[in-house]
Amino acid sequence: MRDALHWLDRAVALSEAHPEALDARQRLAIYEQRGAARAQAGQTQGAVADIRRVIDALRAGGEREKTRDALIQLGMAYRRADQYEEATACLTEALAASRAMNDERHAADTLYHLGTVAWSTGQNDQAIGFHQQAVEICERTGFTDLVAVQAWHGRGEAHFANAEPAAAIECYTRSLALARGIGDKSYESENLMMIGHACVGTKGLGDYPRATANFEAALDIARAADLQWHFGPTLLGLDHVRACTGRYGEAWAGMQKTLGWLESLRQVRYQFIAYDCIGHLLLDLGLNELVVEHLERGLALGRDTGILFWRAAIDTHLAVARSRLGQKDVAPALQTILEQTRRTSERYMLVQCLDGLAEIALAARDSRRCRAYADELLALAGANGLSELEAVARRWRGEAMLAEKDYTGAQAELSRAAALADDIGRVRLQLDAQAALARLLAAQGQSDVAQFHDSRAQAVAEAIEKSLQSSGLEARLRVS
Repeated sequence: MRDALHWLDRAVALSEAHPEALDARQRLAIYEQRGAARAQAGQTQGAVADIRRVIDALRAGGEREKTRDALIQLGMAYRRADQYEEATACLTEALAASRAMNDERHAADTLYHLGTVAWSTGQNDQAIGFHQQAVEICERTGFTDLVAVQAWHGRGEAHFANAEPAAAIECYTRSLALARGIGDKSYESENLMMIGHACVGTKGLGDYPRATANFEAALDIARAADLQWHFGPTLLGLDHVRACTGRYGEAWAGMQKTLGWLESLRQVRYQFIAYDCIGHLLLDLGLNELVVEHLERGLALGRDTGILFWRAAIDTHLAVARSRLGQKDVAPALQTILEQTRRTSERYMLVQCLDGLAEIALAARDSRRCRAYADELLALAGANGLSELEAVARRWRGEAMLAEKDYTGAQAELSRAAALADDIGRVRLQLDAQAALARLLAAQGQSDVAQFHDSRAQAVAEAIEKSLQSSGLEARLRVS
């Protein structure tokens, strides 16, 4: 991509220095090509400037189809610049023009981009509708080109945001095959990356080896094709896997490096993903003051830009950290966010809110409410094949039952949570489940078995602390 931009910059410079060498249409084509290349490389301000120049010229010449095409390009550039109102305006105009021309290919293309804008702004209910319309057009017409690649990818995004990872992976896999069929490296990389995200954690399948394999494959393609737009979320995905599987020091270093790089490029959307990953990591380590310190920066970024992308995750991490630090009034605001995620079909954020509210309720000695949140988590897990979310839900159910002295029920739930955590390899969950079992068995006077589980929890804690050597972080893990 850098080489292409270099030559396009030279072509623009030469055309401006020697205007007699090219006619107006040829000069316009160079700006159009450079605008598209700049957008792909993340140079959004330059892309917008080039494409706007093209649109002004096309409007003046009365070229409806080419104007519509350029509006789609401009909408994409605005989306990548996190300027969503401008993106929606351009894409809505382009969709109306496509429908007026009975042009189904461009209608499907524009619906995909509108869906992605809606997804990015926390309106997944709208995204579902846009992406479904795009897929239906492609299925009806038999499209197998880039339009179909995008339509299936977008439908996968909507499923993913609705905490339906198996359905998301099915769509991404269809899009991946189509992308390979037309040699599109960008969507090949992006589909692999999103399959990786759909395999991770409580909003995905909890399959960390598969997640790693897909992230690494996506990164190899992105590096070979210089697809810098893909680097941030792929690198963050890999480091999130490292943290979840116990390589905390390595993950911390990687996240900090990637966040700094994203800040230098002003890729705001992906900075929010970085803050989400950082929040997860620091909460795992019990570093609640650092959670507040880092994620307040994320909230400030959101206030400055007006972007809601990933906001619910950051708010949840902050609420949990503040609850742990003794703040008592954090639940009402988080419940408001929870209801917002319900209304907009953002179940991948809803599950994080429910998880945080379960912990906050338990800390407030409200075991009944903790179980209610856990029950909803368990229902979502069962309906969508979310094995790690099942483990989390059963852990909270077990903790609530332990608080109520329902020792038989608590042992069943916590034992199942511990077994799932071991199968998945989610390290912090292993520690929590084993520590809870130790407390449960100690409360029943079974000191020898309690000691066994306490020893297992201590071993996990020691491994976490060892992973942090030379990282600058020191965990505060409550085991007993």
